[in-house]
Amino acid sequence: MTSVPLRLLVYWLGIAIFLGWIAWRLWRKGQMRFSALEAALFKRTPEGWTFDAPYPPGFSRRRWTYLLTDTQKERLTEGLRLWMRTTPLLIIALIILEVIPLAIWLAKLPDFVRWVRAGSPEVWLLLCLVLVLVCGTIASATLVAQKRLFDPVLRGARRIGPAASVSLIRLTAETTSVRELRSRIIWDALALLASVTVACVAAYLLPSSLEAEVLLLMAVVFGLSAIWYVKVLVFKLRVQRSPSSGPWGSSGSG
Repeated sequence: MTSVPLRLLVYWLGIAIFLGWIAWRLWRKGQMRFSALEAALFKRTPEGWTFDAPYPPGFSRRRWTYLLTDTQKERLTEGLRLWMRTTPLLIIALIILEVIPLAIWLAKLPDFVRWVRAGSPEVWLLLCLVLVLVCGTIASATLVAQKRLFDPVLRGARRIGPAASVSLIRLTAETTSVRELRSRIIWDALALLASVTVACVAAYLLPSSLEAEVLLLMAVVFGLSAIWYVKVLVFKLRVQRSPSSGPWGSSGSG
């Protein structure tokens, strides 16, 4: 194995380990945050518990409020907990499945990159097929989980009326502390700065290297992540400083 393929192998394995570490962190944080998520999704009423969900499941943006009994709420909670445990594991599995063929065909990787840059139709078709396969796997897993874990409970629950549109910013603010949001912003900013710095050094030392382009792409991801958590933090602080609007404001807009 020449030095170039060896360097690429170490580089891509490092990226795979890093992404796997992120998935593991998401899994661990997800388990710690589930109690806050449960409190945000289920609201106690004199008749039982309310829960908002789209209908028809997975194919409609219209949301309805369901009234659940204690037993139905526990079944749905167990399904949500199982889903939060398996989703990061699915991400890790997809990362491993991508690294294995990369390691097998490592000797042809430089030629593959040149074909991508040259705009080869066959290579781009292959990339599109891989993307469709990954997205199809995630969509299928989501649909199966919804049919097996959530739909049996919702079919037996009473639908009491339309629900307000969900706000991902508000849901994230309800389940994440201010300290954790600030920590994520700092880490994303540091990762952004490190990615840009290393990308500039790599571009200077090796003008035609693939590392600089990948690092710049990672910098964009870290930058978008930092912007997202800044928006969540601003929303959370704004709501906390508005006691007249209730604990989370009168509107779900974010």
